[in-house]
Amino acid sequence: MVEVTNSLFVVKDNLALVNKAQEGVEAEYFLNLLKHSGLRKDELASLVGIDPKTVDNYRKSNKRFTRDSAEKLLQLHRLFSFGDELFGSTAEFMDWLAIPSPGLENKSPMALLHSISGIMEVEKQLLRLAHGYAA
Repeated sequence: MVEVTNSLFVVKDNLALVNKAQEGVEAEYFLNLLKHSGLRKDELASLVGIDPKTVDNYRKSNKRFTRDSAEKLLQLHRLFSFGDELFGSTAEFMDWLAIPSPGLENKSPMALLHSISGIMEVEKQLLRLAHGYAA
């Protein structure tokens, strides 16, 4: 399932996300997520596992992010969309990301967003909160 929010598409189905990652996402997707999240360019680039200059090079040459970087971008956007929905705003979600969580071995959710598995664990914590459980 694909949902469009803030001129970005949110891929909710994991298999569709894998397919979209293989297809690739444009550099504009990174820039839109950057604007949406409020993260600095170097912070988001670090989470995705790329150099900030790579974003500019991709944009200038109309190159797409593929594989791991595309998958992380898609998953991070899905996470931010869910967090915004759950907390009511990106600012509130960003505050939550900074707080250490017992369910994440007392690490902050933000500290786990550099890996696909970490993003999935943070998403699980959001699902617990959405269902009324302590996270």
